Amino acid sequence: MLQNKIFYLSCNSIALLMWNSPLIFKLINMKKLLVFLCILSVSFSCKKEDLEPVDDNELITTVELTFTDTNKKVSTFSFQDKDGDGKTPPEKFDKIVLDKNMSYSLEINVYDETRNPMVNITEQIKLESDVHLFVFKIDPASLFNLKATDKDKNGLPIGLLSSGTTQNAMGSGKLNLILKHQPPINGKAVKTGSESGGSSDIDLIFDLSIK
Repeated sequence: MLQNKIFYLSCNSIALLMWNSPLIFKLINMKKLLVFLCILSVSFSCKKEDLEPVDDNELITTVELTFTDTNKKVSTFSFQDKDGDGKTPPEKFDKIVLDKNMSYSLEINVYDETRNPMVNITEQIKLESDVHLFVFKIDPASLFNLKATDKDKNGLPIGLLSSGTTQNAMGSGKLNLILKHQPPINGKAVKTGSESGGSSDIDLIFDLSIK
């Protein structure tokens, strides 16, 4: 828009100069003037701006973490903020409690409860898995060695499905769950399997207890 305004002003300035200065106009070769105006037009109207990612971040109000141990015991822990307003306390923010020295599989489901009916954002993440990545940060790291087991079409982790084993002693700490949104920029892939790049759809810190 700014470039078009500049071009418009430049053309008006040239026209005003020709109108008020007939002598100068006679000295300018008309063909050269036309070439100049064409070059000016191309330089302002055809210059490409850097493209931005077109994918919007997902609004996620509810996160469900379903852990299944080797004995088929199922435990579900949730985060819920129905209005999607991060400024107000969530309706639910569970503490994750797992058994020591136990292997678990984890399945993540996420929803948008600001809509009626509720929207299952998990399905959208599956469809756009090549631009999404769940990141697990556990502090201290020895509590639970959780890693993604599912992969996108490029062979990179997604994290909707994961597995890991808890430490063989009781302990407590934090599980930071991050959902990265990493759409391409200027046609170049951003997702590499690491946390860097893109923006965050989710960034939650759960209390974690190993008993």
